[in-house]
Amino acid sequence: MTQAFSNIRILDFTQVLAGPFAAQQLSLLGAEVIKVEQPGDGDQVRRLICGDELRALGLSPSYLMCNVNKRGIVLDLKAPEAKEIVTRLIRESDVVMENFKAGQMDRLGFGYEFAKSIRPDIIYCSISGYGQQGPKAGVPAYDGAIQAASGMMNVNGHPETGPTRAAFFPVDMSTGLTAALAISGALYRRKETGEGQRLDVAMLDSALTLQASRVVCHTVEGEEATLDGNESVTRMPTANVYPTTDGHLQIAAVQESQVKALFDTIGIGALLDDPRYADRDGRIEHGEFLKGQITNALATDSAKNWATKLQAAKVPIAKINRYADVVADEQMAHRDIFTDVDGPPSLGGSQKLVIAAYMADVDGPAVRHPAPDHGQHTDEVLGEIGYTDAEIAGFHDSGAV
Repeated sequence: MTQAFSNIRILDFTQVLAGPFAAQQLSLLGAEVIKVEQPGDGDQVRRLICGDELRALGLSPSYLMCNVNKRGIVLDLKAPEAKEIVTRLIRESDVVMENFKAGQMDRLGFGYEFAKSIRPDIIYCSISGYGQQGPKAGVPAYDGAIQAASGMMNVNGHPETGPTRAAFFPVDMSTGLTAALAISGALYRRKETGEGQRLDVAMLDSALTLQASRVVCHTVEGEEATLDGNESVTRMPTANVYPTTDGHLQIAAVQESQVKALFDTIGIGALLDDPRYADRDGRIEHGEFLKGQITNALATDSAKNWATKLQAAKVPIAKINRYADVVADEQMAHRDIFTDVDGPPSLGGSQKLVIAAYMADVDGPAVRHPAPDHGQHTDEVLGEIGYTDAEIAGFHDSGAV
């Protein structure tokens, strides 16, 4: 098996979601990742968004997912011994990743110039909230704060309830994908030129890119987005969320053929003979009336039955699912996104994790081993970079590892 990054080693100083997810995506394609954590609790996400049992183990589901395929070491970056240890690690690495506040790695003595002095062709990726320069460089940031700062919350929610935060982490995860893409490009460039590269990935930029199709409506035409709830930005009443007898449907009928199929299937096809509703502009103008007609029609059957009928009629539609529904969906048996992964030694068993969002016919994304327990591979990795058992024992005694 020859994966894209089989000969690449990444030194990963990141924590929480964006950075670890970026490194995880590269590890799925063969990269060896050495995860560096501080003594004590380690990565913050180990004890976030989980129940008491996993919190006690420091093995939250998010941590388990974002750190598959990595080996983990503990290292106090402020310890006197850290400089030589990091030097040896960088010497054996192709990529360094960090997501401290802007400038923090320089203050610790492990910034880009330091890494470049050890390995001139190093690729050094810094992930932060607002970037490495500018008046907001160094301002602390988490996903929710960037949702607010990027305008994302201003277009998400209902007028009655106000701006709404997405109940997952779109900024973190999209930033991770952005960083993985940037690193992939830098590795390809290095192969062509022999040169390393400094990469500056900002969560704010990633959030704006995620919203780009809406943001450019403002930058090009001056549109100021509003809170539209579940209504489509097209303003079409045939692209909205509607209740049924037991759940909700998201309908996205925007083409004329789709609108006709929708109206015919739910029993209101005669409305299209009325000139007021015969074209897109008319349907938008009389949107409130048509939404009422669609609502009344869909209230006569279940979400599952309507989805079956409308999908058969080639109407873009989906039942709004719970996560349990998604996991149980028969389509998932034909995809590899859910993977049963063995737990770390302290946990055991196996856990169903979300892995890669694509498949390849050969040498595609693969899980080789689970996320590490805190410091699980410290001695192993230190031995590989030339330290003796006695020296490693000394690091433990001093608290450096």
